[in-house]
Amino acid sequence: MTNLQEVINNNLLFTRSDLKANKGLVREIQIKLSNLGFYPGGQWIDGDLGGLNSYTWKGLLYFCSTVGIISLPSGSVGINQDIAKKLVETLQVNFVLDQAKDNSFILSKLKNIQDNTSILFNPGVTVAFLTRTTSNSPVKDHINNYPTYLEHKPDGTSIISYGDSFTLSTGATISFSDYPNLGKVPNIDISGLDFLSSNISHACVCVGSFQDSTSFIKTHWLGKKALEPQQFLSTTKFIGVLNAICQINSQSPTTDVDNCIIESPRFRFNNLVEDMVSYQNKFGSSNAIGALFKRFTKREDLESWIKDQTGNKSIEFCGAYGEDPLITNPNIQDTTTGKPVLKSTSKGKPGDNSISAYDLVRLISMLGWHKYLPETAQLPSAQWTSLESVVRAMGNDTARYVDVAFETLGVVNVISEPVIISKVGWGNSSMTYAAFVKFVDRRITPSKLRTFALALRCPTPASSDDRDDDRDTNLAAAVTEIVRRIITEELA
Repeated sequence: MTNLQEVINNNLLFTRSDLKANKGLVREIQIKLSNLGFYPGGQWIDGDLGGLNSYTWKGLLYFCSTVGIISLPSGSVGINQDIAKKLVETLQVNFVLDQAKDNSFILSKLKNIQDNTSILFNPGVTVAFLTRTTSNSPVKDHINNYPTYLEHKPDGTSIISYGDSFTLSTGATISFSDYPNLGKVPNIDISGLDFLSSNISHACVCVGSFQDSTSFIKTHWLGKKALEPQQFLSTTKFIGVLNAICQINSQSPTTDVDNCIIESPRFRFNNLVEDMVSYQNKFGSSNAIGALFKRFTKREDLESWIKDQTGNKSIEFCGAYGEDPLITNPNIQDTTTGKPVLKSTSKGKPGDNSISAYDLVRLISMLGWHKYLPETAQLPSAQWTSLESVVRAMGNDTARYVDVAFETLGVVNVISEPVIISKVGWGNSSMTYAAFVKFVDRRITPSKLRTFALALRCPTPASSDDRDDDRDTNLAAAVTEIVRRIITEELA
């Protein structure tokens, strides 16, 4: 199959009919358009050119007219050297990012994608963005490198950060503070997320900054009812995993959970975490695996452990996930020594899982920023050799809201070393999402490191015909706006 570079090198011309028959070339065009903000990603990357009103054809026409190609695609010219060269050489179209300032435009665009997406994967809900999976993710090839990326700091020369304070493009000056020690609640700007739509009931964002390559990370916290406990559903499932690692490494600091199995029957630790977040059901349901990881601590003790990390004493975390654990009484063994490193306990008292957006941001940022925190702020006893396994696994979350943001803003080609670890949740009450993000913004010189964590809750409206569709779209729009403001330095 011919590719775009061959079209350029050999000055080839494909009619629209010829192009339609070349699915590989169409797929490459779709990826280029998606990265630039002219075409949806995910399951839309299918190699199907479609008709004259298809997303692919209209996206190609819009791209060509926007970048000033004189000869627009037509029946006689589907792709030629000029068009191919623009697709290959264009890294960003500034108009796309500028246009995204219009929140109503972005919401309408995402809703249109929602309404016209063919759902290829059903983890229990049929919506466009939550069910994307990593199959066509622009960051898929980076997931195994996430742990390495998370060890990199700005060097102060080719890559910089915000420093101790920073003046936003809005004129406001932001001061960054030391990441809080264990058990301490940071100061949270309670008006900093007022721009979020009313359909986001609870939210927290934490933006990270470095003074130099030798410093620990500093942070600025923003929230909307950030400390108020709510049902965050399956988004909380990664907490039991972190607690298990802290217990394992407290007893055996040299144990790497990549080398651990959970029995009986035998499953690899990292395989279960990945299956839990990807909803692929290779080994069991996400709910059953989530319940399994809450079997290594009494529920009331796990609740106390969370409070000890975050300092938020108002939470409750004694609930389950609606299914029995995948293994009733699981034990974890280090395969390199053959010795058990963690055993299940009694379940403890039953209750609810009521936690805050802040707690989720605190815990997922402690995972992502582990290498940048002093010991007094790190997950206790946890070793990076074990945590990096969770980082890779959580890179496979089925929900791709940050992918959608990067594509919608047209910045995929101008960022490097991307890291997206996340966990989605949904139920009758709400749709929820927590994510940790890190990337290098190459649009500017010197390049700038941008890293942040967020948690959002979108409750079910009292009356709505398409509750899941609406919540999925609203979450995608909210994440896109947060990412846009961070990139344009309206938010830090």
